[in-house]
This record gives sequence, structure tokens and C-alpha cells, in this order.
Amino acid sequence: MEQFWIALARAYPDRRVILCFPRVRALNPELTAAGIEIAEFKFDFTKPRDLVRFIRRHHIGHLYLTDRPYMTWIYPLLRLSGVHSITVHDHAPGTYELPKVPKRAAKAVAVRLMGADAYLACSNLVLDRFRAAGRIPRKRCYLARNGTAPNPLQHSEQTIRQELGITADAILVVSCARATRFKQIDNIIDAAAVVRASRPNVPLCFIHCGNGPDIGFLAHRIRETRLEGYFRLLGTRNDMARVLIGCDIAVHASQGEGMCLAILEFMVAALPSVIADEPSVCQCIRNGESGLLFRCGSPEDLSVKLVRLIDDTSLRRRIGATAQRTVTTEYDLRDTLAAVVKL
Repeated sequence: MEQFWIALARAYPDRRVILCFPRVRALNPELTAAGIEIAEFKFDFTKPRDLVRFIRRHHIGHLYLTDRPYMTWIYPLLRLSGVHSITVHDHAPGTYELPKVPKRAAKAVAVRLMGADAYLACSNLVLDRFRAAGRIPRKRCYLARNGTAPNPLQHSEQTIRQELGITADAILVVSCARATRFKQIDNIIDAAAVVRASRPNVPLCFIHCGNGPDIGFLAHRIRETRLEGYFRLLGTRNDMARVLIGCDIAVHASQGEGMCLAILEFMVAALPSVIADEPSVCQCIRNGESGLLFRCGSPEDLSVKLVRLIDDTSLRRRIGATAQRTVTTEYDLRDTLAAVVKL
């Protein structure tokens, strides 16, 4: 997301660009190199007076907000304070329900009176949600489909394997997500237990990258299923390109996504992925070609698809190569940045 701000700052060098963080611990030097001013300020909608003061003090004319409400009385207030345009970039999970008929009309009126000027979707599914569930006018809806950059590393077994002491002949399965129940990492643990029982003589190892509030629950689940050493929690990593390039198979089991960058990063590393068949999660995967889909919430079906890849080296290579070609041609980060700047 920082790349969006860097692209905007470079596209409009004559404009003053301020980026707000609730708290600044460490800073990407590319932000300041692009001329972006950093403000330690929590853009809290429950504190409208603070927002008004900030807008007026810094003479803010245009606001770019991430994952904020489609409509709120705060938007008209900010316009009265001097803001000319408000853009909401939505990355929230893409599932939605259609409002009932009376509510549709009310939402359509409310979004015109208290909505943003532009809504930027990270995927086609989120774009559809703008129109169908949010009742946002079509002319205010834009698409900047999530993309990723090429993995600069080449496949090598001298990567995460060395660090973890995993042998070259072992099959390494990776998942990457914030450690919350919503991501259903416990289903991956349960599937790993089934795989271990069905393939006891195959050298296998599962790793999960990512921290979060349920990391303790996952560690307990690993102990419960007696997978210590077989399924490892690596926590937060800042070297995912190196991690992924040393793996053989990737898994993503989430209940919902806006547009999952982790899956795109699996694909760009030429990893065959097993992905939950929830529409918002698997929207970049063609089943059997660029990945395999399993029934969302079913560790049993997940284990079947994992075993299929574990047993077939040529299938892993074919799906990984197709995934890499797909993400390179259809999900290029440069196209995403260009769409943001154009809006």
C-alpha cells in the first residue's frame, strides 16, 4: 500500500503529500525519498473535532482513505472543513449480501448525500459489491486490481530450508496469513495431520508465516494433533520472497478476502497453491490450471488436494509454471499503480 502513496507523490511532485500513521515505529525510507511528509495522527472518525483541526491546519484538499465506510456524516463535515474530494480504497473481504428492496433505496440516497467522491476496488468482486450492496453510483466506482512485483530470486534449496534444517528431498508446504480464526489456519493444521497419517514415509514439513491474536490457539492445536516439528509457526517474516522460493506447495484457507496478495505472491514464486473455493478468495485461480481448489472449511478435502500435489511432481511443476505466467500477465503491480494514479 505504501507503493500507492509513492506513486502518487511522484506523479504530482508539485503537491504536498501527507501520510498519516497512528504510530510510527519504523519507516520505509522510500516514503521520505518520494517527498512524502509523515504525520503521527490517528484518523479517528469518532473524534471529528480532531479531524477538522488536522484538515484545517494542513490545508488538506484531497483525502485518500483505506477501508473506511461507504457513507458517513463525517464526509460532509470534512468537506465543510476544506476537503474537495474523498477517495475510499476498499480491500475488505469481498463477500456481501444484497440489501432488501426498502433498504436499497435508502442506501442509494444516503450514499449520494454522505458518500465519498470515488470508490476504488482492489478486485472485480469488490467493485460489484460497491454497486450491488453499497448502492454506489456507477460513475463513482473504479478498479485498481491488486497486483504484485516479480520475485527477484530463483528457485534454490539454499533458502528457508537451511535456516530450518529441512533436507533437500523434503516437500515443504507454506501458508501465509495473519493468525486469526477467520483465516482458518487450524484447518490447514488438521489437514496436515491427515496428510501425515496417509503419507508416513514421505518427508514433509508445513510452515506458517504470520503473527496475530490467535497464534497461541494455533500452537495449542499443533500440540493437540502431535505435529510438533512437522508443522512450524514462523511468526512475522520480512523475507517472504526468500521463504516462498524455497517451498514446494502453498495453501490459503481463508473464509474471505478482498483480493489476496499472499496468493499472488505464491503464484509469482511459481508455487502450486491449494486455495479455499470461497469466491472472494479464489478469484485469481483457475482450478486445475493455476491452482487447486478445496471446499472452504473442509480439512478432509484440503488433505486430498495436498496429497494429489505431493504425489505428482510433474503436476506441481505444471501448475506452478501456469500460475507464474498468469500473475505476470494479469496481476502486474505496475498496472495497479497506474490505475491508482489515473483515478
